Amino acid sequence: MQIVHNQLSYFNSVLGGSISNFQGDRILQYDNEKGNGRIQTVSLGSGISYTEYDMDLKEDFNFDLKLDENPSLYFIYCLEGSFRFSQGKEINKVEALQTVVIGGSNETINIKLREATKSNLSIIKVTQDGESLSKNSNNELYERLFASFLNEDGEAHIGTFNLKIKEQLLQIRSITQVGLVRKLLIEGIVNFTLALEILHCKQDIENSGQVSTMLTKKELLRIEEAVNAIKRKPEFPYTVTDLSKEYGLSPTKLQEGFKVMEGTTVTNFIRNERLVLAEELIQTSDMNISEIVYSIGFTSRSYFSKIFRNKFKCTPKAYLMNIRNVSLSA
Repeated sequence: MQIVHNQLSYFNSVLGGSISNFQGDRILQYDNEKGNGRIQTVSLGSGISYTEYDMDLKEDFNFDLKLDENPSLYFIYCLEGSFRFSQGKEINKVEALQTVVIGGSNETINIKLREATKSNLSIIKVTQDGESLSKNSNNELYERLFASFLNEDGEAHIGTFNLKIKEQLLQIRSITQVGLVRKLLIEGIVNFTLALEILHCKQDIENSGQVSTMLTKKELLRIEEAVNAIKRKPEFPYTVTDLSKEYGLSPTKLQEGFKVMEGTTVTNFIRNERLVLAEELIQTSDMNISEIVYSIGFTSRSYFSKIFRNKFKCTPKAYLMNIRNVSLSA
């Protein structure tokens, strides 16, 4: 982790700004003629470090990532913008929604960010340090990581577009808890993200580097917009046909995108979001069950009771009575 902290000090000397400490993390913030942005390093231990780069640049910016004496891996995910990297003479480009995985020992990776662009990166570094990893309960995960990505030829792996990884990394940025709880939440999300990287790499290999979802980056972003729209207003009478027209996707691609992002069909996703809203209304409003049923977009109380019971293991009425009894006894 000391290498990451030293790197932040280097950024401070080049970009200006100031470094502060929060809950064991180091945060560089700057706003000057070179641009504005924030770089935050999160101390996780056990051979793992996590860094967020959120930068709006007014000039080109190059920086180096170091690979330790012990075998190391960098997982560099581009949430927004794009960047170029080189390990030796070859220069490659990584676009938004892609990860590049680079590994080795005693090497330097150069990252090139362009001026007049918004650069938003998340970088996870994993070091195969026997002493630190022996203290970690996820040794099997790290063994799989190095088996999957540490190639003898030293070539980087550039993944195809993946929105699920973006969703996980954005969760880290939305954590409001502090102290030990915050650190444990970040560790959990980072480990899950690394597991997703293994699965995604396997899919890429099986599909010979082609996008297994049949979706382009622009199409995936449209799927993300559709998902967020349904989450904001699940009671709206959506249909697959209407959503396809709204977001410029065929019904097949729309369904494929929802399976990739949410692991389910469009209809099942809408239904689940309505049930989530129903639970919230039961807990926070004075509405009766019939009023809730119609307010969330259902027309059949019996159907609602059936799917509610499947999800929450009790009837809506029993759930409501339990909530109200708890409130009265409080």
